[in-house]
Amino acid sequence: MSSSESFYWHDYETSGANVFEDRPLQFAGVRTDKNFNVISEPLVHYCRPSPDCLLHPAAIRVTGISPYKALAEGANEGAFMAKIQREFMVPGTCALGYNSVRFDDEITRFALYRNFFPPYAREFGQNRSRWDLIDVARAIYALRPDGIVWPIREDGLPSFRLEDLTAANGIDHGNAHDALADVLATIALAKLLSKAQPTLFDTLYAQRGKQAIAPLLNCLDPKPVIHVSGQFGAQRDNLAIVLPLAVHPTNKNGVICADLGEAPAFLDQSSEDVRQLLFTPKADFPAGVQRPPLKMIQINRAPVVLPTTWVSGEPAQRLRLDGDQTRASLAAYRVARQVDPKGFTRFIEEIYADRAFAPRSDPDTQLYEGFLGRHDEALLETIRQATPDSLASHTWTFEDRRLPEVFFRYRARNFPESLDPDEKARWREHCRETLTGKAGPDWEGFSKQLNEERAREGLSVMQIAALDDLEQYTRELRAELAD
Repeated sequence: MSSSESFYWHDYETSGANVFEDRPLQFAGVRTDKNFNVISEPLVHYCRPSPDCLLHPAAIRVTGISPYKALAEGANEGAFMAKIQREFMVPGTCALGYNSVRFDDEITRFALYRNFFPPYAREFGQNRSRWDLIDVARAIYALRPDGIVWPIREDGLPSFRLEDLTAANGIDHGNAHDALADVLATIALAKLLSKAQPTLFDTLYAQRGKQAIAPLLNCLDPKPVIHVSGQFGAQRDNLAIVLPLAVHPTNKNGVICADLGEAPAFLDQSSEDVRQLLFTPKADFPAGVQRPPLKMIQINRAPVVLPTTWVSGEPAQRLRLDGDQTRASLAAYRVARQVDPKGFTRFIEEIYADRAFAPRSDPDTQLYEGFLGRHDEALLETIRQATPDSLASHTWTFEDRRLPEVFFRYRARNFPESLDPDEKARWREHCRETLTGKAGPDWEGFSKQLNEERAREGLSVMQIAALDDLEQYTRELRAELAD
């Protein structure tokens, strides 16, 4: 890390766990230098909940955030994200957290999209990047575990929950699931990991970007590499030796890899049959059948990919890596490629091609349905800088079909005073439909969830009060929308 680079550690507390639909309630961010010294004032602020978003009882129980506190102290989502984006956009910033790539980064992207910020700009350019400490912890556990106390769950497998790691290693976590407490605990854990295994920690940092990862996943000259991912499971130490096979047919940042720890029985099947087995949900998967040992690695998501030299000697024995199976699988893939190079690549690509996803009808959730064109992209800053009056009076012409509705909701959530009577009625109907319509929640089920959360043992006074406030807030919101 150069002197111009810095870590920006951050965490969200949210209305729920669905990154497509749930919203931020609280954010905390702390900037440090490469030695984990805090170099700026922490940013901690709340986001005002919108009436078109249901706050889930489990989320409120975990965070202890009262909706009334967020309403009283929070900014509208546009202003909330503006402060956060300013921090992310500082040149040389590596934005990271704990499980941040899979959760916090998605919350960020969708919130930026809803509020007319470029959703990906913070992730590249001017030496900006992102990283995730949870996979760093998994990699250090698997490859160089000395110097850290690794907590063990009741099933005998290691736990990588932040609160378990901090407790096991004597790190003060304060109020777990408070955003700032989580950020400070993450920084302390990073410092401990770096001190215990500095060479591996620095290597993982250097290998976080896709420019560093892509050469290791060269499908034209494929070689086995180490991949650490929670998808392999703690029973396998979250690690596998994989072989790059082909670039994903529609996602240039995706590399389809084979897990060499399992036999490639699927090579004799049709691509359609393999696709069915690969993507069948676990609950529907037939007993006694092997799922094809394929995995897509997204090189723009800071995956842990390392040369196999890191498992030479003692680590290979400790990790129980089956050298015979690895060599047999590698030979089988190489033979299949040599027999028909183009046909083999086409076969692998076809497995992942035309994978159907249920279309999302709500424009707020359609971020991944395409990039904005130049015309619309050029409007983003103008819209963010516009006054409520000009937002209402100006005729805004968008080329992207998603944006007219996203723009209307942006005005309604952030500047409700800019709506005329017809627009207010339209917004009210949207909120009513979202919360009480066919697509909305089952209120009886909501009450049941609320009571289940209240019945949990060991709740703090703050958690109990937050759940009481949630019940009152939801009742008031329902009554207001029913009028």
